[in-house]
Amino acid sequence: MITVVYEAGEWLPDLPDFANPGVTQAENVFPAAQGYRPWPAPFVLSGAMTATAIGAGAGTSTDEDEHVYAGTATTLERLAIGAWSDVSKVGGYTNTATHWDFTTYGSIMIATNGVDYPQFIDMDVGVKFADATTLFQARTVATVRDFVMFGNTTDATDGHVADRIRWSALGNYTDYVINATTQADFQDNPGGGSCQRIFGGEEAIIFFERAIYKATYVGSPVVFQFDEIVTGRGLYAKKAAAKIDSMVFFLDSDGFYVFEGNRAVPIGDEKVNRWFFDNLDGTSLKNISCAIDHENRVVMWAFPSIDTTSSKPDKIIAFNWTTRRWTYGVVDCDMIFTTLSSTFTLDALDALVTSLDAMNISLDSRLINAAGTINVGVLNLHKLEGFGGAPLTAVMTFNERQGVAGGRSLMTEAWPLVDGGTVKVEVGTRNRQQDPVVWGPALSINGVGFAPLRSEGRYHRVRLTVTGSFTNIQGVQTQVMGTGVR
Repeated sequence: MITVVYEAGEWLPDLPDFANPGVTQAENVFPAAQGYRPWPAPFVLSGAMTATAIGAGAGTSTDEDEHVYAGTATTLERLAIGAWSDVSKVGGYTNTATHWDFTTYGSIMIATNGVDYPQFIDMDVGVKFADATTLFQARTVATVRDFVMFGNTTDATDGHVADRIRWSALGNYTDYVINATTQADFQDNPGGGSCQRIFGGEEAIIFFERAIYKATYVGSPVVFQFDEIVTGRGLYAKKAAAKIDSMVFFLDSDGFYVFEGNRAVPIGDEKVNRWFFDNLDGTSLKNISCAIDHENRVVMWAFPSIDTTSSKPDKIIAFNWTTRRWTYGVVDCDMIFTTLSSTFTLDALDALVTSLDAMNISLDSRLINAAGTINVGVLNLHKLEGFGGAPLTAVMTFNERQGVAGGRSLMTEAWPLVDGGTVKVEVGTRNRQQDPVVWGPALSINGVGFAPLRSEGRYHRVRLTVTGSFTNIQGVQTQVMGTGVR
């Protein structure tokens, strides 16, 4: 009898199944330093908005209260103690917007959608949004030092200028009149296509379709110096990027990258890029969204797959920037975004669940018990959700290998190395690389700790399905014997 161990290595779906150095399926789990941890199910945190969200943002008022806003095609809405309220400007908005982009400027929340005038609300005292300016519309916005910077603008003089970057007066988020004294101005950047997204901070990182620019403050009369630091690479979809520290993770037309240190470094090449594009519904790029999960140290992209019954996302691909490993989750949503949690009272939770016994989330969860925590917000069916529920059903398929080199073998036992949960084991076999894989039945684990089976063939692979509460999947240990058949 020979012991063959299948380790829960890196998910590498772009490599061949046979002798793959990792695993070929890692569904509904998060990468860990060793093995994989459970992916919590979404937990409903709010009542319903008036319509489907097409953008969202979060900020903190002067008194350190957390404020979460989201936009639909016709409204801007605020979440407070589990309920959404309409805080649109009087008259609302057009019904032609496909997205909203948000930024905070101190206690001011600013939102823009490309077809309505940029909006603002003072989170300290504001009841309704109002026009920040009526000079232009813009499709993206960020706060850069003491300026508010917009990209991809339309105005009465020049019309739509997709590569234009325009910014406010120094220290004044409502003044956009071009003036050398106030430093309000604009800059066109031809050659890289449309401006897709701006990320702020001490300097601006600006993603175009086919270029990445850095805008550095230099003062009057130039104000900002624009440098094209990455050529021929940009942002594939407007919401398909997110920033953490000095890193911006983004999706280009050929795969996933991280921008850091003035370079775009590939993170999905020969790992997940082909899997992603093979599974992506390419007709619904506008519905891709991206967010940072601080607790699990992963960046997520929600996307509509070829399996979706509509154009809304049904899968989320996730990258852990510490372990450099990928996974994916099967999760329906309208979009994801980086948000701030607010402390929920038990009375507020009572309005969302029928009873505390029916809750699938711990009362100690950071989602409901740690105000100001940075989390992934999931907007689905007009409601805000968070990843804090019971573990999703995890599915892991290990690489294909030969139990006996050069011959066929009989697998008789499979011992899952899974801490907790309920485990089912399937074994797939084939005798030639040209043959389809034939899967055996899903088998339970006996009282000793292994699944008894009889699976004969030249090539074997193992799949684990884990339900219930578990903490880690490390692999599966199998027992095989040669059959003497070539």
